[in-house]
Amino acid sequence: MLPQFVDGGWLAEFSPLAGPGLVASTVAGALGLELGGEVSTQRVAQAIGDRRMLLVLDTCEHVIAAAAAMAEGVLRAGSAVHIVATSQESLRVDGEWVYPVPPLAVPAENVEDADDHLQYGAVRLFVERAQAAEPHFTPDRRSAVLIAAICRRLDGIPLAIELAASRAGALGIEELASRLDDRFRLLTGGRRTALARHQTLRATLDWSYELLAEPERIVLRRLAIFAGSFSLGAASAVVSSTGLAPSDAIDRLSSLAARSLVSTDADGSVVRYRLLDTTRAYAVEKLIESGERELIARRHAEYYRDRFERAEAEWEVRDTAEWLADYGRRVDNLRAALDWAFSPDGDASIGVALTAAAVPLWMHLSLIDECRTRVGRALAGYIAERDGRRCEMKLYAALAVTLLHKIGPRPEIIANWTKVLELAESLDDTDYKMRALWGLWVSSINGGEYRAALAFAQRFRSLPVNATDPSELLIGDRLVGNSLYYVGDQTNARRHIEHMLRKHRTMSG
Repeated sequence: MLPQFVDGGWLAEFSPLAGPGLVASTVAGALGLELGGEVSTQRVAQAIGDRRMLLVLDTCEHVIAAAAAMAEGVLRAGSAVHIVATSQESLRVDGEWVYPVPPLAVPAENVEDADDHLQYGAVRLFVERAQAAEPHFTPDRRSAVLIAAICRRLDGIPLAIELAASRAGALGIEELASRLDDRFRLLTGGRRTALARHQTLRATLDWSYELLAEPERIVLRRLAIFAGSFSLGAASAVVSSTGLAPSDAIDRLSSLAARSLVSTDADGSVVRYRLLDTTRAYAVEKLIESGERELIARRHAEYYRDRFERAEAEWEVRDTAEWLADYGRRVDNLRAALDWAFSPDGDASIGVALTAAAVPLWMHLSLIDECRTRVGRALAGYIAERDGRRCEMKLYAALAVTLLHKIGPRPEIIANWTKVLELAESLDDTDYKMRALWGLWVSSINGGEYRAALAFAQRFRSLPVNATDPSELLIGDRLVGNSLYYVGDQTNARRHIEHMLRKHRTMSG
């Protein structure tokens, strides 16, 4: 860019500064200005005047107010000056255009071709730095896949990738990948001449954390309880506390997003938030140190229990694709909440209720195996409580359905559906009576017990159902007709199905 600036390009580095009072003198020194006496922002700006130059203000975040004053003063004094400022947050001065610098691109997990991995900046940087440390380093197909996984787990952060690559020669790629859970101990040993905060990954995050006001530190470490993305409402509910009102928590979240410590993802009109894995690992440590982890984990689990308990009612009124998109993105937090609830320090009653409430999501996402495993865990930890029978009924129904999908052992399926029917009858829940009788009918048909199936079908048909829903009225007729066919009563089966068809035509007008 030098040909565009006849008065040159100049770099003022703020990283070593201990305070904002040295900003003006640092810029003056970088430009070689001999001002004499007290050096102020105004005097530096006047000395620069109308020079046609590029001024780079590097690492402004810890002296942000002074850096902003310097930038605005210089721009007002001379229209020919251009400024590039690097900072974790914008200066928020007149004329500023923000260019977010994203992490390096990383391959998605479904990119299987190892040759394609080198098309991504993160992988290329890793290989380049590994070869600089070990000239004979040449990745094969397997190691290329592992390198891609390492870069994903390090969020494409260049410093983290450089530090990891420097260890590749000594540890090997497989060992390096297996040790990333302890990334802050592993990723050390930066260049000797680098700034102290670039020597280790922990030092880099310490630098950012120490710049935060205490309320922002509280919010950041509490946000670490979220796995994957989360909404503004979820953050406000979980993070707020005595002394930190919901509105204040939202303001602090916005500040953390402005400082690039929280990532944002705008999906249409809705913004979702997440912590990069590396930032989250650091914030989890801080949350544990604060002694608040169990409190925040409980609040997180309670929030998602309440949210998923509303999901079943919403399923009846919301568009299917919209419902799945909304709740599908919550599955990571669902899993994290359940893992805590059934841990030694958790609360199994929350876990049981959350499991029962989440069954529709697992089923609609076809996560049958996970549903069966989670439901089995909930039933093992089930404790009778207020409204506990309804929760128990839902769990047994979910277990029966998942076993049916996997063609599990028939006696176990029948036993589960029988339990559902008993609980539904005790609660006078017609919906779950119908589900249980249908499940028992299917299990009997599959087992060749056709007369038992006919009995279940007739019980199903006798249930009082919502007369405004033709499908519910007709299901029982269809089950009876099919059962009659299986038991060899062809005449009555035909008569029954013809009756069902006439009824269907009448209902449909």
